[in-house]
Amino acid sequence: MAKQITDKQQASKLQWFFFVIIIPIVFAITLAWIVLTLLGVNVTEQTEKYVSKVPWIAQNASSPEEENIKSNNKELETTLDARNEDIDLLEEELSAKQTEIDELEQKVVKLEAVVESAQEAEEAKPENEKVMSMAASFQQMEPEEAAPIVENMSQDLAIEVLENVASEERGLIFGQMNPETAAGIAGEIIDSSED
Repeated sequence: MAKQITDKQQASKLQWFFFVIIIPIVFAITLAWIVLTLLGVNVTEQTEKYVSKVPWIAQNASSPEEENIKSNNKELETTLDARNEDIDLLEEELSAKQTEIDELEQKVVKLEAVVESAQEAEEAKPENEKVMSMAASFQQMEPEEAAPIVENMSQDLAIEVLENVASEERGLIFGQMNPETAAGIAGEIIDSSED
């Protein structure tokens, strides 16, 4: 029975604490909330302001500003990732364009070489025509008349002219020339025909 009495005393102490302290505090807080709201005070904002000053509660509760900052950070990170992907794509395009430019530059160099060789051939054409004309003249001359003329020409010109003279006439002209001069020119003609 003594046990039942102590249990009842403990229950009555708990009820007393609940009815005397907890219920009046909750009622006072609710009444203050309503009165302050009617007076135009933003109770929620003020509560967050004071709660943020309490150390362990402030660590666990995040303010709307912090939430905005976190969401802004996430948006910025997403935007940054998208920009980085764009940069990677643009770098790939740049690399492809640079390769294309290099190929086109190589083509330009080749075409310039072709144009230059064509221009050289065009410039050499009149000289070749003159050489051919002179060679035709030597073929029509008597070897005794042609030999002294060839001997007095520069060796390069003599070689060019005699290369275009038929081999029979060339032999007859060589026969009428100084043997040393004829041997030098004949050697150069043979060397140039081997190239």
